[in-house]
Amino acid sequence: MSSQQKKPIEFMGFDSVTVSLMSFNFVSAVGIVFANKFVFHTYGYNFACFVTSLHFVTTTVGGRVCLALGMYKVKELNPMDVLPITVSFCCFVVFNNLSLQHNSVGFYQLMKVLTTPVVVVLQKILYNIDVEHNLQICLGVICCGVAIATVSDMSVNFAGTFWAIMGLVSTAFYQLQVSQRQKNLKVNALQLLHYQAPQAAAVVMVMTPFLDKVTGPDGILAYEMTSGAFMAIAVACVLAFCVNLSTFLVIGHTNPVSYQVLGHFKLVLILIAGVVMFGEDSNVIRLTGMVMAFCGILGYSEIKRKINVGNQAPSRQQDRGEDGVPLVSVSGTPKSDR
Repeated sequence: MSSQQKKPIEFMGFDSVTVSLMSFNFVSAVGIVFANKFVFHTYGYNFACFVTSLHFVTTTVGGRVCLALGMYKVKELNPMDVLPITVSFCCFVVFNNLSLQHNSVGFYQLMKVLTTPVVVVLQKILYNIDVEHNLQICLGVICCGVAIATVSDMSVNFAGTFWAIMGLVSTAFYQLQVSQRQKNLKVNALQLLHYQAPQAAAVVMVMTPFLDKVTGPDGILAYEMTSGAFMAIAVACVLAFCVNLSTFLVIGHTNPVSYQVLGHFKLVLILIAGVVMFGEDSNVIRLTGMVMAFCGILGYSEIKRKINVGNQAPSRQQDRGEDGVPLVSVSGTPKSDR
């Protein structure tokens, strides 16, 4: 190593770029959960599918702003190559928003945490990717801790359970698919989102009449929009763009399991905020589960750091496409297309 080369800054086993991307995702993802909950719970705008379509419209506009700012260059792709991940993307977001609409924050998050073992199993079945035994133990501790933290105050109902299960399955497949598809197409996150966002907006808009009430006294057209509701929806739309962008960046730069661990860290804060903001039950059992989950997160991060130290060269190669082109450059700006 030459004297001019600087050693990458690391935190808990992750390089500085990954930490920045994960922090961006953390703030936006936590924010949108409560922005959406305010839209559904406080303002009674119970049209999750239509709200999701507005999210995708905002994401499309945000992507074009990023393009105008020179953050990426458009790469010519066949829209049909992007459509499968778009459908998965739509299901992932719509089903989880419907789960949040029909469930408490606690049950919504409990079902989301079950994505972790599902992702691990699917990685093994589809790609023959094994997770180190000690990491499996940590993931188990996280899952048990989150289950303990949320099971004491679940408000189960048929509709909520159905949408939660649909969200669980679609989330697992989406996280695996976006990582693999991005590498196969040899595009960076913004180049993929450039095609996916407008497709998703159109698909979800078509789904809206089937999943939301449009007409009638309690339909979308009859809702009396207030300035507060409008601002809440607008904030949720902006945060949706940030979540969509940061999710692509984080999964493309790391891997689905690391993204899941980030999700569990967000979960701890969301559960705490749910108690403070929405008056959800808090007791010794729930607090014990939160602490258990957080300890599992710290354990996973430390084990991953040790593994990365011993496999620095292979881990650097994992951030590249099949032709060696970085999926996300060190500066966060895509490399020029060949």
